[in-house]
Amino acid sequence: MKRSLLATALVAFTAVAGADCPSSGRARLAIIIDDIGYHWERGRALAALPAPITLSVIPATPHGKQLAEEGLRRGKEIMVHMPMSSAHRVLTEPLALTSDLSDEDFETVFHQALADIPSATGMNNHMGSSLTQDYRAMSHLMRLLKEENFFWVDSRTTADTVAAQLATAEGVPNASRAVFLDNERDPELIAQHLQEAVEIAESEGSAIAIGHPYPETLQALKYNLPRLPDSVLLTPASIIARCAQTQSLTSIP
Repeated sequence: MKRSLLATALVAFTAVAGADCPSSGRARLAIIIDDIGYHWERGRALAALPAPITLSVIPATPHGKQLAEEGLRRGKEIMVHMPMSSAHRVLTEPLALTSDLSDEDFETVFHQALADIPSATGMNNHMGSSLTQDYRAMSHLMRLLKEENFFWVDSRTTADTVAAQLATAEGVPNASRAVFLDNERDPELIAQHLQEAVEIAESEGSAIAIGHPYPETLQALKYNLPRLPDSVLLTPASIIARCAQTQSLTSIP
């Protein structure tokens, strides 16, 4: 599979970071924005934020490939936000991993997703409350991710996920979501959840927060990111996945 030179360089950089992981004396916080690909203007606005947030792009969406390129051009880390079967919702995305796929079809969908977002260097799950409980499917996925030198972030859409456990078993750099920022689309509540993520990072050494391309989320990030405490270093998700212990936190299903 061909990737851009910059994406290849990012893989090399994070691999070195994972090997060395020098201590900055500061807690690490990563913010992943999921569901990139459906809204052009919202995606561009998030890509333009002057902060090292990570953009997770749903493959085969109307603007996904272009927004991934725009994000990469602006120095953002890019992930594949991979649709996976859910216990609560019916998948409507054109590319999705499900437990009823044959091994061959599973691999085909996986590689199609990566080919659609060639600048990506990591993956997290879109929905997936069903598939991330499936040992066989997650083992298969982690073997594929290892072959691609991808990192994995478990979005933890179920408390019963085995994805991080199997990523560790397969030697895939990984981390888990600590906080959802915007289950409620209220800038004040989003700011409160961001503060919760900061406090977890300060306590545990690192934390990952996940948000979505909502106007309220953009508003909250624009205001609050420049005001993060000096004790916390905002970093791409890969640095936490490659340097930090996977966190075991209660999920918001």
